[in-house]
Amino acid sequence: MSSQKKRRVDSTLDPSIVENWLNELSSCDEMSEADDESDNEEIDTTQKSDHESESEQDMSENETNENVSDVQNNNFYLGKDKTTKWKKNKPNMQIRVRSHNIITHLPGPKQNARNAKFEIDCLKLFINDNVICLITISTNIYIESIKANFQRESDARLTDEREINAFIGILFLIGALRCARKNVHQIWDNSRGSGVEACYLAMSEKRFRFLVRCIRFDDINNRNERREIDKLAPIREVFEYFIANFQNNFIASEYLTVDEQLLAFRGRCSFKQYIPSKPAKYGLKMFALVDAKTAYTFNLEAYVGTQPEGPYKCKNSGEDIVLRLVQPVEGSNRNITADNWFTSFPLIKKLKHNKKLTYTGTIRKNKRELPSEFLPNKNRELHSSIFGFQEDYTLVSYCPKKNKAVLVVSSMHNDDTIDEENLAKKPEMITFYNKTKIGVDLVDQLCEKYNVARNTRRWPMVIFYDLLNISAINAICIYKANNLNSKISRRQFIENIAWELLKPQIEYRSTITKLPVELRRRARVLLSIEEPSISVIPENLPNYVGRCYVCPRNKNKSTRRFCGQCRKYACKEHMKDICVNCLNE
Repeated sequence: MSSQKKRRVDSTLDPSIVENWLNELSSCDEMSEADDESDNEEIDTTQKSDHESESEQDMSENETNENVSDVQNNNFYLGKDKTTKWKKNKPNMQIRVRSHNIITHLPGPKQNARNAKFEIDCLKLFINDNVICLITISTNIYIESIKANFQRESDARLTDEREINAFIGILFLIGALRCARKNVHQIWDNSRGSGVEACYLAMSEKRFRFLVRCIRFDDINNRNERREIDKLAPIREVFEYFIANFQNNFIASEYLTVDEQLLAFRGRCSFKQYIPSKPAKYGLKMFALVDAKTAYTFNLEAYVGTQPEGPYKCKNSGEDIVLRLVQPVEGSNRNITADNWFTSFPLIKKLKHNKKLTYTGTIRKNKRELPSEFLPNKNRELHSSIFGFQEDYTLVSYCPKKNKAVLVVSSMHNDDTIDEENLAKKPEMITFYNKTKIGVDLVDQLCEKYNVARNTRRWPMVIFYDLLNISAINAICIYKANNLNSKISRRQFIENIAWELLKPQIEYRSTITKLPVELRRRARVLLSIEEPSISVIPENLPNYVGRCYVCPRNKNKSTRRFCGQCRKYACKEHMKDICVNCLNE
């Protein structure tokens, strides 16, 4: 029996979650629009990323069929460094379950998250009062700085937490309707019945555009000072709030994935990346630690290049990035899966001995510890596998095609099991890698399905949109863990949380007498609020002129006719003459 099958604890979450979400994924045509302004002080540079993670590796020109170890031994293979030995025979498997394969913390929601039974409660675990308060304060500081540019004070009025919640709710709603890239005017214009009613009842189009332009995540007055030690200063505090909330409310299943995201962006930014293999090609690179079973994101790290001297300066090698990302799950005996950009033998040893974590990943053929027999070779039999064993990890070389080889190393597996159900005779280590490497890719697909991101020229907004997308995914993970019988779709879930965020703002606007009567009436209908009493005709003024309470305000019809029963004014189009006999009936 393989060591993979000896893992004692499976996730308490429904294992069909990932499969159900994969069935929901589809492509989306998007319209573009730029609503906001870029930060003029940002330096624009683009760097080509060296993240190349192709699993199948070709045979190079200097690798021939004679390129094998000079030292022949029946018991082990010798690495290219002439010192690393790999045993040919697997270790004794007739032993108890190895300690690094025993899960110490049961997966699922933890602390306050266990009591979150409703959709909005799950979302508020991540977008909590601290996040909303910080955004509100930072946005008001910026509005104060530009207020002098507006002729009317009402055009640059300060915002509040209720309105910021509504703003986020609108982003979620138009994301769920898959029109986040649609022109704002088309979303708000309901002259032909094609607008989104909840949006224009919550705030005007002009106000939404103003908030998109003005929303900030830090104090702009001291930003330059903080930028001297941190390139991520414009959104650092909000970013750390989100990451802390991600880690404090959920326990991961036994398999996690480390990989990169590329957040599409073509504006001015000093750490913008170019990755030709990605659909967007240009954008901001984000490293993520994701649960491979539930697509729950535990940790994120934005790649900003070389930081200035200070507390945020750190190394950007694949090994160091993995060690920083796995801090939330240290000592829990989880397995980390990553591609060959991250993989190195020193990393695997550090994870196993210092962090109590196992590791499975592809590895590049240029590592000196690899034996020459494991490299691509034109004389190798198709679908053949070569195994090498050490105390800390197991190495396999699989030949999927002629002149190609897939190299996988694992500290979780300790045998040479072949997946018999696979016609290609793949080793179980490779099938396990294929099953658990999808975590970050799945999050990318889920984010793209109902993406809240709008076109922007400010890179902090790109990161903020990504945090909102991930918060919605994490929220539904907790919701389904707490409501095992729930079959709610992700779109319906997002629409529900959007409505709960919009509702207080719509209630407030329904009481503002300066707003059009029809808008307030529609708000009350949407909220299922009874119509307030309309002004009635005074008894002592039979010739009093009033306005029809049915007609919209733009018609402004005045009339002397009124209902004899409710005493409300109505024009002749909305009045009917009825005789006394019929009235009595």
